[in-house]
Amino acid sequence: MSYIILSGGIIIWPIILLSIISLAIVLEKIWNLARDIIIPKNLTENLISLISEGSLSERKIKKMSKDSVLGNIFAQLVREKNKDKSSLRLKAEEVGRFEVNRLEQYLSLLGTIATVSPILGLLGTVMGMINIFSNLLESNLGSVSPLAGGIAEALVTTAAGLVVAIPTLIFFRHFSRTIENYSLELEEESNKLIDYLSK
Repeated sequence: MSYIILSGGIIIWPIILLSIISLAIVLEKIWNLARDIIIPKNLTENLISLISEGSLSERKIKKMSKDSVLGNIFAQLVREKNKDKSSLRLKAEEVGRFEVNRLEQYLSLLGTIATVSPILGLLGTVMGMINIFSNLLESNLGSVSPLAGGIAEALVTTAAGLVVAIPTLIFFRHFSRTIENYSLELEEESNKLIDYLSK
């Protein structure tokens, strides 16, 4: 395995580095996009129940704001519950945009890795082909062994670039869609609370 990696030439190392960064981002997103961290089940109903019973303390509001993304939006709305409906909607949009932007952190880097990896693989292929022709000029045309290094470099870097790019692109699309869906749900749940607060 190490021989295959080493045969990829100098271009294999940035591809390996990109694969490590990609894996780190994917693990971070899997952890931070868990549903309980974004939109806990029954949070809207439980909060409305606490407000109607008059048992919503500042301590509970602070805890709610730290526990989830939706909880943070709700905490901001509850603190401004005496304002009119349009003001509450503006506040929800402001906090929601900030939270969604935070969820999208490193996502553009993941997309860049998916784009750059196969290009680096192609660069490695070109360098490998150059190496092949250099060996052809320097060696006996009847000998195949001097060409092996260049062929290996060309094939390994292409394969490595694609191996990094394909799963990275899949995860990038998946996370983008997940955040988009969360954004819609956050808006929907916020509107439910706003409708209740503005009665």
